[in-house]
Amino acid sequence: MKNTPAKADFKSFTLSPSIYSAIQEAGFKEPTDVQNDSIPAILNGKDVLARAETGSGKTAAFVLPLLEKILRQKAAKIAKKQRLDKSNVVGVLILVPTRELAIQIREEFERFAINIEPKVKCLSVFGGVKINPQMIALRGGADVLVSTPGRLLDLEKNNAILLHQAKTLVIDEVDRLMKGDFAEEIDQIMAKLPAGRQNLMFTATFPPSIRKLVRRIMNEPEIINVDDLYDDVNTEQRVITVNHSRKPELLAHLLKTNDWKQVLVFCSAKRSCDNLVMKLEKLGVDASAMHGNQHQYARAGALRDFKAGTSRVLIATDVAGRGIDIEELPCVINYELPRSPNDYTHRIGRTGRAGEDGMAISLISHDEYQHFSVIEKRNGIRLEREQIEGFEADATAPQIPVSVKKKKKPKNKKNKLSKKARLKTSGNKTDTAKSESKSMSSDNKQAEKPSLYGKTKNTDVADTKAKSVDKPASAAKKPAAKPKTEKETAKPEKVDGSSLYTRVLPKNNKGDSDE
Repeated sequence: MKNTPAKADFKSFTLSPSIYSAIQEAGFKEPTDVQNDSIPAILNGKDVLARAETGSGKTAAFVLPLLEKILRQKAAKIAKKQRLDKSNVVGVLILVPTRELAIQIREEFERFAINIEPKVKCLSVFGGVKINPQMIALRGGADVLVSTPGRLLDLEKNNAILLHQAKTLVIDEVDRLMKGDFAEEIDQIMAKLPAGRQNLMFTATFPPSIRKLVRRIMNEPEIINVDDLYDDVNTEQRVITVNHSRKPELLAHLLKTNDWKQVLVFCSAKRSCDNLVMKLEKLGVDASAMHGNQHQYARAGALRDFKAGTSRVLIATDVAGRGIDIEELPCVINYELPRSPNDYTHRIGRTGRAGEDGMAISLISHDEYQHFSVIEKRNGIRLEREQIEGFEADATAPQIPVSVKKKKKPKNKKNKLSKKARLKTSGNKTDTAKSESKSMSSDNKQAEKPSLYGKTKNTDVADTKAKSVDKPASAAKKPAAKPKTEKETAKPEKVDGSSLYTRVLPKNNKGDSDE
């Protein structure tokens, strides 16, 4: 058993009465190990690199001394009758990997700064929401700004903030921020910060990427390794083997048969979270999901319900789970293993906090045996494989059924016309029908008019149609027209149109008498 240094009281840190009263209101009695070592070093202006799990009190380890430094700086300016900064300058910059962690740290600042006058302006900004409200809130700058790297760069490009006067840089969960795209964004941010700032870093693991960053930007840091101060581990770790197809049933069985107040379940993919929620609901277990594809309001609502205790089971990814800080969380279950051994450490660190007992269970199937052995080797542990009655894993991996897709019948292109051809055909049909209806209507109108020679055109049309039907096709041609005679070319007689019948009037010569 390693020697644990004597703990000091919060009064020994010479904190201001307004901050000390907030500590008492929060129910803090004595500082944790990381607080005991970090607070004096930060107050003295030293760079600090601290290794501590989430839930060990590391957030308050930098919040309390930074608030004290802000309070002293404002008091000094007021004493010198200097005007406080009202430009878009940021005094303390805190970088975090997730939105949930940004909100959580901001709330910690607000809790301990409640009695400070003048008020400390602390804001949290992150992606996934509109940037304009954040730009408006940043007018006049901020004493403390908690941000994700991507959104910080967006705000800086839009001239919403100025980083050249930042006095302190805090990187929380630096091991997560030094991976992938985060590492490039961190380098861009470093180039915009002043050289004489104070640097504070907190992490759960020490990968090689952190060591390079420490050598590059930190100035003789105070290294605090909380894990070296004690050997007792409050988290019981278990490994249960199961066939992959029966994982959902085993998880539902564990949730029903154990009286855990709340359970945090980790999946490695966003889609897996949603699928597992639906599978558990079919098995009679209510659960909610939280991952990066959800809208910010949905993620905040799921976390709020879980913290309030209204939701018992929360299924999350590694990134979303980084912002979950719940006291007395009794159990964490790895439904799917993390990709990195460091992420395994972060996952199980969600339970067994503040001296409370916790349990971390990993459900592994045949395809995960080798990967979990790597996790054990990297973390220096060896766990016994367990089996639950009724859910025993087979000696060899069962074959996964392959779904055979039905072959689609080939389309008969000869019998089926294309869309354009169908439109053309229907258009031609409608045009032909319209022209026929027009011709028929015009013929009917002409047939209704009376003829000058006692026959109506209607009878003439009927006769001509009948004749044309009776005649063969060879006789369809009309004979040549004969030259007209004088009688035919002469003007017609006058017609009395008073009646429907035609009548030729006799000539009225002079000398004739009516008889």
